[in-house]
Amino acid sequence: MDKRLKRWMIIGMLLAMAVVVSYLESFIPIFIPGVKLGLANAIILIMLYEFKWYESFTVDILRILVVSFIRGTFLTPTFWMSFSGGVVSFLVMLLFSRFKLFSPIGVSILGSLAHACGQVAIAMVMLESVNILYYLPFIMLLSLGTGILSGFISRSYLKRSITSRFIR
Repeated sequence: MDKRLKRWMIIGMLLAMAVVVSYLESFIPIFIPGVKLGLANAIILIMLYEFKWYESFTVDILRILVVSFIRGTFLTPTFWMSFSGGVVSFLVMLLFSRFKLFSPIGVSILGSLAHACGQVAIAMVMLESVNILYYLPFIMLLSLGTGILSGFISRSYLKRSITSRFIR
């Protein structure tokens, strides 16, 4: 089978996995409204290390779009908060994964914190208020924990990665 076809089949499976994980985690109750665990971020982080950056970014954006269609939140404030958080998070993780200063756990934590900042920034714009900043410390604390969890998942996978044999 053609290597490019195998690569795109794997990317498609990773997208499907990210969509399912992202959708299912929306049913896990968190004590802060609107906050999710962000476990699909582990898939994006793995892709940053195993695939080209634009393939990872494509999966991240498509995941956000597909889940918003499934949940019926496309172009709502929820969508824009997820989208802005996802883009900011991706850019931070891309930057720090290239520097090799941090392990995947550190990159995941930075991405998770950036996601929270991106969401709060867009919420401030939408609400035309800075009062949402009072919410930020609570979100950042939860983001720290979820970033560690996603980072451990990513690091564990990357240590045993078999994907690179199929895509390179």
